[in-house]
Amino acid sequence: MATEAAIPLEEIPMTEIDYPKSNSKPSLGRRAVRGSGRLTSWIFRSSMKLLLIVAFVMVGWIGGGFLQFTSKISNAVQPVSVEAADAIVALTGGSTRIATALDLLSQQKGKKLLISGVNTGTKKADIEAMHPDKADLFSCCVVVEKIATDTIGNAAETAKWVRENNYQSLIIVTSAYHMPRSMLEYRRQLADIRLTPYPVPLDSINQEEWWKNSDTLRFVVFEYLKYFFAWMRDFVPVQTFDAVRGSMLGPKKT
Repeated sequence: MATEAAIPLEEIPMTEIDYPKSNSKPSLGRRAVRGSGRLTSWIFRSSMKLLLIVAFVMVGWIGGGFLQFTSKISNAVQPVSVEAADAIVALTGGSTRIATALDLLSQQKGKKLLISGVNTGTKKADIEAMHPDKADLFSCCVVVEKIATDTIGNAAETAKWVRENNYQSLIIVTSAYHMPRSMLEYRRQLADIRLTPYPVPLDSINQEEWWKNSDTLRFVVFEYLKYFFAWMRDFVPVQTFDAVRGSMLGPKKT
């Protein structure tokens, strides 16, 4: 029986098949989905760019504010002379604040001295005993206030005292690092009163290259944050501010 010879595969002619091309356009639904996806992607990219720009601006703004703050407190010096006022207020918290205020009182730079934020367990006689050379001033011209527990309270209680006595001018004595925040709070409470800051420099901050000391740097950063949040109270609802302050800064302190 005759058999057909096998034909090599490479010699079999292959016919190219032309598949019909569709001229139909994507449905409206598909075009809408594609367009929506591109729009969403564009919005996302634009939003991220905007957020980065805002972040850079905020970092620069806060950083610049910190440098200005540290320059002010590290270069603070007590005035050689200060104009007399109706009264003087010393905010507790630093060892030399009261002594400085008593010196001003003895120089007749004010008629009365209010020591604000004294611990409830501390008596006026206890403070007098720490300054025996100024004992005569305590009997006539020193008032002790124990209600305030922080800087906001200092300003509020001082404002009451100023109004009760109809004072028109006030010298504020506190540490140099505390002065920016104190003046912020006092100006809120006593916008119509002449306020004169009298800072008490802190040796550890007045030293050259103080930022190399980690403890001092941490202390200054913390104080700047308190000042920053105090300033932000003009723009943030009170409830939001108190919540953020409580979570980040802990219990209220002077």
